[in-house]
Amino acid sequence: MTMKIIDPHVHFFNLNQGQYAWLQGSTSPNWPNLEKIKQPVSATQLNQSTSFELAGLVHIEAGFDNHAPINELHWLSAHLKHVNYKAVAYTCINQAPNDFKAAINALNHPSLIGIRDITEGHEAQRLIHPNCIDNLAHLAKCQLHFEAQFSVENQPITKKLIHYCTEHPHLTVIINHCGLVRDIPLWEHAIAALAQQKNILIKFSGFELLTLNKQQQCACFNYLLQHFGDERVMFASNFPVCQINQSYQQVWQNYFHLCQSRDHWQRLSYDNAKRIYQL
Repeated sequence: MTMKIIDPHVHFFNLNQGQYAWLQGSTSPNWPNLEKIKQPVSATQLNQSTSFELAGLVHIEAGFDNHAPINELHWLSAHLKHVNYKAVAYTCINQAPNDFKAAINALNHPSLIGIRDITEGHEAQRLIHPNCIDNLAHLAKCQLHFEAQFSVENQPITKKLIHYCTEHPHLTVIINHCGLVRDIPLWEHAIAALAQQKNILIKFSGFELLTLNKQQQCACFNYLLQHFGDERVMFASNFPVCQINQSYQQVWQNYFHLCQSRDHWQRLSYDNAKRIYQL
């Protein structure tokens, strides 16, 4: 019997209509297999590329049009017309609260489930801006998630995020790409602190962007389960970026082999994403 999965971190590109300034031209990332990554793919093609049944997905903003991110949601409505999906859109997290509210209103769409604003490297400083706590409170009021993509090893930023989640217990924060693991002891310290906040969840994904070997990835996985439990961790592919070094099938096959029981696999590959993203 084919096992169902829900993938909570997928990107689809439309280079003909979208802008994707980060992906095209002289600023494009120096990734292996970049041309393969940029190829247009449908949800049907993605489903056919794996032996698992893709029963639902969450599309994470990919820079289609950061000046009018609703355009990406409109395009997805057609591209994913017959797919069980939700969408996470782009909005600047530290803009003035009135501007933030206007931006959320402009994103009114039945697929919208949250927003992401990438704050990697020095951009993480934006997460300690005074506007953030009001904007995150507004997200919670709107029942929208915040997808946090930053290095959790940046301790001042992690402490600030914990503060936000303490102040707003109805806010849901989902940490992308395992918190961008680089220094494992520092990462473990941050994970143990973040896990104490029950409204913080984490995706096990993004290792193609990191330098950890298989043994280290497995150790990180076990550490996450130890601290977050198996109801606040989700497997995710980061397709098509995962193709830097693995096919979609290989990503999910590797996840399957990490699990020591079918119950763990069911929760991490399907149940948690279904519940959290209301799919």
